[in-house]
Amino acid sequence: MKKGVLKTRNKTLLITVFLSTLMIEFILVFLNGCSDGEGLAFDIDKQAFVVKQGCVCGGGLQFSSEDAADEFSVIYNKNVHAFWYDSYNPSTLEINNLPTCCNVVLREDTLFLRRLPLRPNTSYEVYRMSGCRSFPPLTIKTDKQGRVVSAGRGLQ
Repeated sequence: MKKGVLKTRNKTLLITVFLSTLMIEFILVFLNGCSDGEGLAFDIDKQAFVVKQGCVCGGGLQFSSEDAADEFSVIYNKNVHAFWYDSYNPSTLEINNLPTCCNVVLREDTLFLRRLPLRPNTSYEVYRMSGCRSFPPLTIKTDKQGRVVSAGRGLQ
């Protein structure tokens, strides 16, 4: 009778250790997915979005303006690279030279553009999700050539 109880305890212990290890692995992978850089800024001289230590389009950038026709997103192209383990996760996204790992999505259609479709004389609110964090929106304004002339939080 004691052998049966001992075998049951050993099996229970083995299953508990296995499930605990599995949970720890899941948490580590989840935390890695949440660490896709910090913040969002715009470098006017380089005409590029910048994040600290992460992929700028990893969690997605959403661009919105007063006109709904001007709204679009920049998303990570999962078909090109493995997201978490990719050595080419750009922390800079130039508006005139998009990396191949970032795609523009306009009205649910993926566009294979190498430039952001920013309209002249338009203000955009740019939202960035990074893993499981969101950041306050960044406001950018374009001039009549479509070049970003100002960027900051809470611009009018």
